[in-house]
Amino acid sequence: MEFRYIAATPRGVTRRGTLEAGSRDEAAQRLRQRSLSVLSISQTKGGVFDVTESVGAFGRVSSVDKLLFIRHLAIMLRSGLSLGEALQIVAEQTNSKRLQSIIGQLIRDVSNGMTLADAMRRHTRIFTSIMTGMIDVGESSGTLEENLDYIGTELEKDYELRRKIRSAMLYPIIVLSATLVLGIGLSIFILPRLVQLFSTFRVELPAITSVFLSIANFLITYGWYLIGGLAVLIIAWRATARLEPVRRVLDHIYIRLPIFSHLIINAQLARITRILSLLLKSGITINESLAITGNAVENLLYRDELSMAKEGVQKGKNLSTMLSDDRYFPKMASRMIGVGERTGKLDESLGYLASFYEDEVDTATKNLSTILEPALLLFIGLVLGFLAVAIISPIYQFTGSLQP
Repeated sequence: MEFRYIAATPRGVTRRGTLEAGSRDEAAQRLRQRSLSVLSISQTKGGVFDVTESVGAFGRVSSVDKLLFIRHLAIMLRSGLSLGEALQIVAEQTNSKRLQSIIGQLIRDVSNGMTLADAMRRHTRIFTSIMTGMIDVGESSGTLEENLDYIGTELEKDYELRRKIRSAMLYPIIVLSATLVLGIGLSIFILPRLVQLFSTFRVELPAITSVFLSIANFLITYGWYLIGGLAVLIIAWRATARLEPVRRVLDHIYIRLPIFSHLIINAQLARITRILSLLLKSGITINESLAITGNAVENLLYRDELSMAKEGVQKGKNLSTMLSDDRYFPKMASRMIGVGERTGKLDESLGYLASFYEDEVDTATKNLSTILEPALLLFIGLVLGFLAVAIISPIYQFTGSLQP
């Protein structure tokens, strides 16, 4: 079998070539015997690794896959490889079949004279405007490796931010789901039998048990209709929540939710300031940076604020003045941005703000877990207590009435 390799000499010089070996391990061992440090080694097929063979057009490209793609591409370019060679090697190393297929298309487009940024713009579902914009500037200014590092940092921070928010919401979701499953199980398996049992008692049932039986009878009679209605509501919710007027109302509610509003606002500010900082640092103009950041922000209210800020900056106004609405941007944020504008270090000031708000999100997620845990435990305790009293009270009352 033939293997293609990239290795480094003891002096750090990159060597590329092919060799015959029985396996990948044998090929790597032969290279080490030549005092070479193996950077990459892969089996060739007809002299070239075919990135499109047996690769499905469908599949999910995770945030981790995209992060590794950007990181590996930056390393390969920094080692002296051409863009086509770097893409070829990264395609061999990725585990995502979908991403491997897309990289194969990037290789063909780049070999036909298209820039990497333009080739990536043909896959907008995978590569965001932030990535293509920074790569475009990097190719124009000769700082592609550095800008790829910036993109990798943005993807890493964004992934970490989302992970923290998901972790904070995981506990309440599990607890509420368990409560829902418990309620459904009682309704299907326990309540029908209890209704029959209590109906044979010739004693006056406690009020709490009467309420419990009324709920049980309702669920037994209309349970399937209730489940069907909930399913319809969920489907309708998912369909309407994507409409812009509905999204705007929901986004307005989200940033005013008790307990959660602080976390949501800080998460939005962390994302906005980090993206703006990276875009400005990579050489993109302030107007284009605001436009790209606005498209990357999910909350429509913040998107509107960034759009108005872009229009104001185009008219000669300061960014700090345009982002001074304290409903969305605290005074500290606008003042820090103003300091950055006056000192000519806006990207650094935005970077400081991003770090600050990321720490705030981290603290908020920890506090959220601390607040919700006892509240949810209390809620479950009340539910279980209600069920226990409703079930045990009539049984105890009935056994007491049997005593002479």
